[in-house]
Amino acid sequence: MESQRLSDNFNEMTDNARAYVQLKMDLMKLTFTEKLSLIASTFLVTVILFLVFLFVSMFLSMAFIFWFREHGGSFSGGALIVAGFYLLVGVVVFLTRHHLFVNPLISQISKAMAEEENENN
Repeated sequence: MESQRLSDNFNEMTDNARAYVQLKMDLMKLTFTEKLSLIASTFLVTVILFLVFLFVSMFLSMAFIFWFREHGGSFSGGALIVAGFYLLVGVVVFLTRHHLFVNPLISQISKAMAEEENENN
């Protein structure tokens, strides 16, 4: 009688261990899916905002060139001013790329990793 009860307890413990492992794997899959969807949505929003900024800056540049031409300058002079402005912006972005892009990216990744480690503990 006692060996039957011990066998039942062992079978129940084995079933519980299997269920626990399956639940843990499901949790890992859901966590991965959540992180992946967060990264994908952030990337998509960034691309959309970049495209909007690109079009806005293109139209503002063209508006400045036409405005410059109508107020006594030449079309090519306005285009050179706009090109110089974008060159200056490009140099500033290049020189501050770590502060603008790399450091925030590293901090976001480390924040996500620390959050995942806290969930596991």
